[in-house]
Amino acid sequence: MPQDHPYRRLQIPRDAPFELRPSSPGKGWGAFATRLIKERDAILIEKPLFIIPKPSDDITDEDVFAAFQRLTPTAKQQFLLLRDNAGGPFERINEVLAENSFALEANSEHGLYLLHSRFNHSCLPNAKVPECSGEIITMFAIRDIVAGEEITFCYNGDFECRTRRERHQALRFVCDCKACQLGTPFQQLSDVRRTFIRASDYLIRGVDIDGKRQNSSSPIIADRKLKEAAESLSIPICNRMIYHLLAAFLLEEEGLLDYLARERLEPFMVAISPLFETESNVRIVKNVMAEPTWLGKVHMAFRLYGRADAADETLPKMLRALRNI
Repeated sequence: MPQDHPYRRLQIPRDAPFELRPSSPGKGWGAFATRLIKERDAILIEKPLFIIPKPSDDITDEDVFAAFQRLTPTAKQQFLLLRDNAGGPFERINEVLAENSFALEANSEHGLYLLHSRFNHSCLPNAKVPECSGEIITMFAIRDIVAGEEITFCYNGDFECRTRRERHQALRFVCDCKACQLGTPFQQLSDVRRTFIRASDYLIRGVDIDGKRQNSSSPIIADRKLKEAAESLSIPICNRMIYHLLAAFLLEEEGLLDYLARERLEPFMVAISPLFETESNVRIVKNVMAEPTWLGKVHMAFRLYGRADAADETLPKMLRALRNI
């Protein structure tokens, strides 16, 4: 293990529960837990070295150099410790930002984070960096991480809806996590699960993961009438609940239904349940909510499939009004 590597001189907080050291071949260095990190624990809270208030495609070498020049001498030394994935220096200063930045404020700003950028990617991570509106970002453990285990997070927020091939095209490197080990039963099922999660999300929101309607050359929803119903927000409330529960169950099967995902999904259940108006459907929904597992909820909710509800007249109008806000 190299003792003189520049990353050994990066300033890590004294109470940080991790250390930096070489990872598996092809992944450069990574962060490894030095003690047990419990689910929900904060792993790292970090301010950016600097922020450039531009979208990534508009940032030039001159922008990065100007930001570098404004740093303190100590901060400049820390910046110069950064290396590319192969371990050598970057050939262009803009590459330093590209490999070590996080998008802020809807991708209109990019901040350089020395330590968060040292954590490697996994499509089945044990940590997350939730979206935030401020400059300070925080990584949280989404399950218990034992001492000696590498800490990973997913570099793209929409990967739960992308197949292995799509993820690798976006990453531009080969991920070797369990969901990416080509040809294995888990990987094959993973592609199916993530495709169904994406389709369910489309049926609920009427747009794809990029916020746009699907491309006709690569349809997510092949049935034209179903696609039109989704895009006009006319999916019946009974089916809407089933699609939501199915996505939650598939996320759980995939190993992605962590506490942050649950905090995102569960409010939908709380919000939609009181909207049912037909008495027979209301009884079924109460039974759905009483089921202790996501699989149990899915099984119970399928009793709703294809059923009409009095709320089907008013709900689409309400959803369309909300979308126009």
